[in-house]
Amino acid sequence: MKTTNNDEIGDLYGILEKPNIREVQFGLDKRFRTWYGITVYFANDRKSLGYKFKHSGTSERNPEPNGDYFWLDTLLVCEYCFKYYDETDEFIAHERCCRYKRRPPGRIKYLSPEYSIRKVKGTKHELFCQCLCLFTKLFLDNKSVYFRMTGYEFYILYETNSNKPLGFFSKDQYSYNRNNLACILVFPPYQRRNLGTLLIDFSYRLSKNDGIISGPELPLSPFGLIGYLKFWSFSIAWHITEGDLSDRHKISLNTISEVTGIRVADVLTVLKHMQCLTENDEILLPVVRRWAKDHNVERGFMLKEQYLVLND
Repeated sequence: MKTTNNDEIGDLYGILEKPNIREVQFGLDKRFRTWYGITVYFANDRKSLGYKFKHSGTSERNPEPNGDYFWLDTLLVCEYCFKYYDETDEFIAHERCCRYKRRPPGRIKYLSPEYSIRKVKGTKHELFCQCLCLFTKLFLDNKSVYFRMTGYEFYILYETNSNKPLGFFSKDQYSYNRNNLACILVFPPYQRRNLGTLLIDFSYRLSKNDGIISGPELPLSPFGLIGYLKFWSFSIAWHITEGDLSDRHKISLNTISEVTGIRVADVLTVLKHMQCLTENDEILLPVVRRWAKDHNVERGFMLKEQYLVLND
């Protein structure tokens, strides 16, 4: 088996060890620093963005106090379609007439008074999905696909009264392990609002609608693991204290998996995290119920079923 070193992986996915774009102008009113570096936005000369088919001449790079240099000071990104620019005039002209400013792509799969989730197929909206994935790579340390969209579906989260995306997750339609989620990101301006939990919950609703027990693509990133531990623990605790398992005096891992739709291995992981297992992997239900009380577990953290629109 051929071994791939880190340099080869970096070349393949455009990964850099440090950010090479200082910050992102997201729409007309949001600006924030990037977290990770990628090369795929740029042409080979590293002086112009890749969507431009001619060199823009020499470009002066801006040094940081620690001696690092950025390839680009500010990347201008449309907050409706994720198209990117380095010229302000081009960016503003696009923002005025972006087709998705009036109507987002895809079909609504969840619609509540607060939020909506739209399903966007990579086969139908390839450029939108490519630009979304490129933007995502600035904020995720694990590699994500950006050039082959036909096998993926994207579920984009919006506020119901707005056409500005808040975050998304992608799903590989041909996953060998039938994973329900490949990549997830809540965009920096909208983090710390429990939107990641909402998206994870919806991914499990899709699996249950298909009649399968599933979970995310592994391995999880450190931030991804934190998000999933929160969702798994709250979901299991709620079902044991208030839901379908609340009248049980003894419960198996398989039963929890069947009711929650969470894979047995993930159920085991989170129960160990909650310290609710004996050495023989028996579930300590009083400990689970006490954990739920201590953490104020309520139904409110989950999607409201009456607003699901899963059927095409």
